[in-house]
Amino acid sequence: MNFKNIIYLIGAFMLLAFSTLASWYEGAQLRDIPWEWKYTAVFSNWINGGVGSENDILAIDHFVYAAKFEPLYPLLMTISLLFIVLQVAAVLLKNRTTAHTVFLIAAALMLFVLSGVLMNSPTTGLALFSIFFGVAGIAIVAGVFFLHSTMWKQRISIHKMSG
Repeated sequence: MNFKNIIYLIGAFMLLAFSTLASWYEGAQLRDIPWEWKYTAVFSNWINGGVGSENDILAIDHFVYAAKFEPLYPLLMTISLLFIVLQVAAVLLKNRTTAHTVFLIAAALMLFVLSGVLMNSPTTGLALFSIFFGVAGIAIVAGVFFLHSTMWKQRISIHKMSG
């Protein structure tokens, strides 16, 4: 891993930490809005069987609220996390082209599924997430095709030179 990639990863980790704290803070508004608990405190309702007071709300539901109604920091959090995952995968799978390609295609499929799940969301925030996941999936697939077309061109030119 070269120095430039290390700097990118440090920056991405710093952005992830900042945006996570900001998202958690913004999502804490959920505690003050009881009528939203039924629809937004998804994990609290699932794990606790319902939310009776603000003390029943789990921290992860702060992120759900922030993603629905204050999406800037949750989107930054998601972008930085996706960047970190893709960079670490590129480093770990550097010499294993097939494994890296399979990983990228699986990541793109997961992003397309997430995009589809959030597509009909009534909130602007989750609609933005749907668009982001779809665009990120398309970008990853395009990157895979670009990577493979470049590799095939290199193989063809090497074959022509040796032939």
